[in-house]
Amino acid sequence: MPASYIRLIIHAAYGDQSHTAISETDDECVMVGLHRSGLCVIDVQFFDNEWATGMSQAGEYIDSYYQVTGHSLELQPVLSGDITADVCIIGGGMTGFNAAIELRKRGFDVVLLESGRISWAASGRNGGQCLAGYCLGLREVDETFGPQWGKQLWDLSCESLDIVRDRIREFNIDCDFQQNYIELAIKPSQVKELKSWLELKQTRYDYPSVTWWDQDKIREVTSTEKYLGGLFDTNSGHMHPLNYTLGLARAAIELGTRVFEQSKAIKLVKGSPNRILTEQGSVKAKQVLLACNAYIDGLNRKAESKVLPVASYIAVTEPLGKRQPISNKMAMSDLNNSLDYFRPTADGRILFGGVNHPFNGEYSDSKERLRQRMLKVFPQLDDVKMEYHWGGLFAVTREYMPHIEHLGNDIYTAHGYTGHGVALTNIAGRVVAEAMAGMSGRFDVFSRIRHKWIPTPKVLRVPALAMAIWKAELEDSLSA
Repeated sequence: MPASYIRLIIHAAYGDQSHTAISETDDECVMVGLHRSGLCVIDVQFFDNEWATGMSQAGEYIDSYYQVTGHSLELQPVLSGDITADVCIIGGGMTGFNAAIELRKRGFDVVLLESGRISWAASGRNGGQCLAGYCLGLREVDETFGPQWGKQLWDLSCESLDIVRDRIREFNIDCDFQQNYIELAIKPSQVKELKSWLELKQTRYDYPSVTWWDQDKIREVTSTEKYLGGLFDTNSGHMHPLNYTLGLARAAIELGTRVFEQSKAIKLVKGSPNRILTEQGSVKAKQVLLACNAYIDGLNRKAESKVLPVASYIAVTEPLGKRQPISNKMAMSDLNNSLDYFRPTADGRILFGGVNHPFNGEYSDSKERLRQRMLKVFPQLDDVKMEYHWGGLFAVTREYMPHIEHLGNDIYTAHGYTGHGVALTNIAGRVVAEAMAGMSGRFDVFSRIRHKWIPTPKVLRVPALAMAIWKAELEDSLSA
């Protein structure tokens, strides 16, 4: 694939303390950052999304553990011709199908367009951790939004977990859902941070599902010496995300949603009604939901400018049998910016994720990098093989909170869950449906969040991502 060469001088971008200048030619972009922390020079190549081996097959299911153990769903037709609906949802993942279910229950005529196969992207590739809360830590949520608004946001995230359990029961979704999760401290500063969350959750946030585990308790349950302590949560958990999304899709179809696969929305024409164009047809709909996450691809510049696609990689071990170190089957992750997240699978493996590439590419040895990171947690597994390995894009925001907004002209967006989409997509679908039905109170709890702009031209997005990842890793290395 042709590539443009980029030479970046990366710096720590700490708010107003940093200054950046960009110059561009046909084949080179130079970004210079001035900061008291100094400069770092990196040479990279500039590729389109999905170029790397573990992220290939855009629109199709990749060769992953989820795909091998996934359920089947009948292929839905390609949109051909012009149709009308009350609502058109663009994106066949967790957000889109949750919204479709809620809207059909309210009597809306719903069409859903998916550019490839249902749940081929983040909804079918992620780590499967289904958690209360947000990427922004609870203390920061409380300080940023205040006690009242912060509590509303927290309660909505907890409702996400209730929705997941309700969906599984109502639609008989087989997705290996497992309760229990622990967030782990590697450093004394992280112990202090997690204990501040514990105090808030047990007092003003009225969340009794959490307890503190010390190093001995963690060692007893998980056979690892790495962590100083952790916040154990019996309400959060994990699942097989591809099977969950396929279950949502089946439910939405049975409720009457018209779903079209291999029907990429190539243009959104605002009007009354709005018109969504595909290669072979179009949909006229008064209301539209953009549920594309990292793959919005120019459909709406305002929505696209609030999220940044980030690549993450996952590897899965061979079956461990009696050597499985996580005896209570809980999901686990640490508190670093560049974090490790991992969990046991239903058939006794460990799914381990956490390698990010600063330019959304893939390291040639990313599977081995993940194995080495796993061995820092579980050194006793040094002879265990990684049988599966893949990657994908998820969308982050500068606020570390989801971007859920009415964009005008009855066009809505819900995306940018910043690593917490397995749970938050469920409440996002519900509050968007409520807003479309004329009840925007809970929707506004999210839409009031003011999201900062992220540049949309790729020549700016690539270095912006590199700086963000480099800054995160720097902070991890400097904190105690």
